[in-house]
Amino acid sequence: MSSFRPVPADITDAATPLPALVAFVDTLESRVRQDGSGAALLSPRGSYSFSETAQHAAQSIGYSMTGYPKLAPASLRVTVGRAVKHVFLRRGAMRHNLSAPVSGAPALDPGMPDLSAVQVLRDAVNRLVAFDGALQPHPTYGRCTKDQVASLQTLHLREHLPGAERAGAATTPCSPTVEPTR
Repeated sequence: MSSFRPVPADITDAATPLPALVAFVDTLESRVRQDGSGAALLSPRGSYSFSETAQHAAQSIGYSMTGYPKLAPASLRVTVGRAVKHVFLRRGAMRHNLSAPVSGAPALDPGMPDLSAVQVLRDAVNRLVAFDGALQPHPTYGRCTKDQVASLQTLHLREHLPGAERAGAATTPCSPTVEPTR
């Protein structure tokens, strides 16, 4: 199980959920430009390449605005899914199957270059930052606020790409103090 990551008391507004997500993508782009690849950032538990991981995260972020192709039953989303969402947010870390695709999503492009995949991810994050409509329910977590989506997506990326933090490149933690959706 992932360990609890407390948010330091001196974290400024830059560590709020949306800026933290943008900063994480900045870190990924910097590392890929520096290393020529994002392969060193990947978790050994997953089967996706770095490019596929970035595309996978971009799909999930995009679907939070347009609607996911498939949802778990509503009864699961408002009970177990909601509880899991709040556990992840409170812990500031998540643990999930790193090889599971977004159910019903198109296949990822295994030949997409890493920098192109980072740009796809950045485009999805930028759309989320600018988005002011109603967010769509997550397949498991159900309804989420914009801050919850940003926090959960940062946690999602951190789990898929722990090497970004191990290298000291991503030091801004995701805020686990997001208020629950009512």
